[in-house]
Amino acid sequence: MKNCIFCFIAAIFFTSFFGCSTHNSPAMVVFPPHQGRVFITEQTLPSSVEFELISTIEVEKKWYGSTANALMPMAERARKLGANAVIQVRTWFAPSGFSWAAPHAAGQAVMVQDINLLESNGIKGTWN
Repeated sequence: MKNCIFCFIAAIFFTSFFGCSTHNSPAMVVFPPHQGRVFITEQTLPSSVEFELISTIEVEKKWYGSTANALMPMAERARKLGANAVIQVRTWFAPSGFSWAAPHAAGQAVMVQDINLLESNGIKGTWN
């Protein structure tokens, strides 16, 4: 019985200590989830790139790390929403869980009609 209680307490501790949470607005458009890459950029898209807004995504880590640590969960959440890109991404540090400066990120999950247009239009970002 003591082992069960210890395991339960340890699971709660590690989940809250090392976990990550995501928040997002209700999806405006529904696309099926996918396992492909997601393009993440701080930029807005030019009018020549057609896209549909799916949702706003907010991600926070519970422990210290770089802002790159917040982009991986953001890409995972975008995949679940069916997005192939996250635009207007901003990152910052704020208190969270047991950390005084945990990485946070927010952006807009979108479905870009022709994903190849991003790099050809000079949109800088990373693939996750």
